Amino acid sequence: MTSVRWGLALSGWVALAVVTFLPDALVLRATVTTAFLLVCPGLAASRWARSGAVRATDRTALLETGVLTVTVSVSMAALVVEPLFLTGTFTVTRALLALAAATSVLALPPRPGGRRRRAPRAVPDEDPRAADASRPEPPASE
Repeated sequence: MTSVRWGLALSGWVALAVVTFLPDALVLRATVTTAFLLVCPGLAASRWARSGAVRATDRTALLETGVLTVTVSVSMAALVVEPLFLTGTFTVTRALLALAAATSVLALPPRPGGRRRRAPRAVPDEDPRAADASRPEPPASE
């Protein structure tokens, strides 16, 4: 298991610990919580949406991943917070608990199709005419 997956899985629990144990008006608390809410749930979920490995040199793929990450993170936060508001049970701790659990569930298992073994390549014949020798020649046209 890679360190990125472990970092994603633990990020929500770290944010939850920071919210639980640090004072309300601390800047560190707001920074850690905002960073988690904007990045981690969406990054864990977008792992499942990508078809292949993102190359670090491909700027378009990195930008696409960043936009997808933030969009999915905000969407997941809205999907968690809205039922809590509607039932009158919203607290930051409950919302972070739900998002931390969802992030861990999405980050820990390996991505489907992540490591596929390639079939060995067939070695081409050295003489292309040798393969044609077994085929009968077409009749000559007059």
